[in-house]
Amino acid sequence: MRLDSLSTLNYRNLAPCTLRFPAGVTGVFGENGAGKTNLLEAAFLALTGQTDVTRLEQLVQSGETEAYVRADLESGGSLSVQEVGLGRGRRQLKQDGVRVRTGDLPRGSAVWIRPEDSELVFGPPAGRRGYLDSLLSRLSARYAEHLARYDRTVSQRNAALRGGEEWAMHVWDDALVRLGTEIMTVRRRALVRLNELAAEANTALGSHKPLTLTLQESTTPETYAADLAARRGEELSRGSTVTGPHRDDLALTLGGLAAGEYASRGEGRTVALALRRAELELLAERYGERPVLLIDDFSAELDPGRRAFLLDLAASVPQAIVTGTERAPGAALTMRAHAGRFTPEQATPEHAPVPERAEVTR
Repeated sequence: MRLDSLSTLNYRNLAPCTLRFPAGVTGVFGENGAGKTNLLEAAFLALTGQTDVTRLEQLVQSGETEAYVRADLESGGSLSVQEVGLGRGRRQLKQDGVRVRTGDLPRGSAVWIRPEDSELVFGPPAGRRGYLDSLLSRLSARYAEHLARYDRTVSQRNAALRGGEEWAMHVWDDALVRLGTEIMTVRRRALVRLNELAAEANTALGSHKPLTLTLQESTTPETYAADLAARRGEELSRGSTVTGPHRDDLALTLGGLAAGEYASRGEGRTVALALRRAELELLAERYGERPVLLIDDFSAELDPGRRAFLLDLAASVPQAIVTGTERAPGAALTMRAHAGRFTPEQATPEHAPVPERAEVTR
């Protein structure tokens, strides 16, 4: 998997341009606020069609109404063009000029490692659950479909609960149990391999405390229907569904203790890196090629061991883009970031940024 070029227009603080990337490591350095993280965010969006912002207009440059990103991608020996048009409450995807959905894009195209990943350890269950669901959705289109239908069913069931429509619960319960059972079954099966890979990565990072991943479930496939019925009164009182995989947690245990409660900040960062390394390996196993690796602010890793791990990981994949406030050692191409512009050092014509007035896809 390789990102041949990335084009942006009206995206956050990035100047309109096309940047071409070689194989190997591309290092991007500059001061904070220079646009380094925005560049990786744009690349991840163009490669996967995914973003974690709550309002799409946040991605559009101030004073503009639309934004655009494009990735020219090489995968499995073939080339494709992926485009994302953004507007107020609107995201439109195209692949080779044809409108598609997010699930139609290559699912194993990119992994993004960033300092905020520590929240996977120290943050609320929703973040860990989101990590697991996002990964499994990229591994299985069927899982992604079941998860989307389950989430819609929970929302509709909650509306019925708030309306006091107890008579309708059996209809929603049947759908919830069927979809939720499928989700729990896939999570349990996938966690076996995810646990192995995360534990291996944790050891490779120099941790002497074993890492274990387990599911903390609010119910089981065998007892789901009975548990819903038993908590019916509580749900009607609260107006929300309190049992099911949408309330579960991915528990992280380090040295036999809950990582979120007992790990140091450094240990937490190690666990988060182990999770991302496991994500990369699972996607590579599933799709037969290693994703593009995006590493944000490698120089924030003050611990020499974790910094070396990140740089070694970047060197192990066909292509990586690594940002920091200092130059990444061993980069095939180095670019300086300043005010949303990226200037190659000792640039060749092949790697020079080309200004481009790309049109927003419609």
